[in-house]
Amino acid sequence: MAYFYREFVDNENIKYKGEEHNNLRYLLEIPLRNYTNKSILVIMKNPSLANEFKSDHTINNVLKYCNSKQYSKIYIMNLYAYYSTNPDGVAKLIKNNQDMLAIGRENDEILKEIITKVDDVVVAWGSNTFACTTKYKERIKQVSYILKGKNLFYVEKLSKCGWYPKHAQVWSVNKEIDMFNWTPPFNHLN
Repeated sequence: MAYFYREFVDNENIKYKGEEHNNLRYLLEIPLRNYTNKSILVIMKNPSLANEFKSDHTINNVLKYCNSKQYSKIYIMNLYAYYSTNPDGVAKLIKNNQDMLAIGRENDEILKEIITKVDDVVVAWGSNTFACTTKYKERIKQVSYILKGKNLFYVEKLSKCGWYPKHAQVWSVNKEIDMFNWTPPFNHLN
């Protein structure tokens, strides 16, 4: 199914940063036609299909939510920069000790740069679907450490296990949903 950017997106000024030859997307910067000067970073699990020319279901959920909250610029990043619609693609790399290929060599540095530019940070990576629980939790710890000192939010609710933020793919965008403070559950970060 083909997805297009919504009418409230400034399509001409979408920016993409990645390494197509390595199947990586580090950053998608999407300006909206809201002129509020409010910006938000949404961090998910890994990219699926979206780039500077086409959207996907998850990105459209994020855009609809952020538009309703009057953000004018959305930065989208992921724990893992590796493109994979099916989580097995990233899981295979992680299981074969190719974590850095899945994360991408520039991902954390770009994240450090972007967090200095945004008003809000939403964590939306969902629970572990890679069957690599220890490594997935370690990656969340790494990213949480980079985000230390920032106010972090999640949207709608936490997962059933109690601390994974709900993935943007399953946000209930047809009703008004709120952001709540998220605190990493790792003692060494406090």
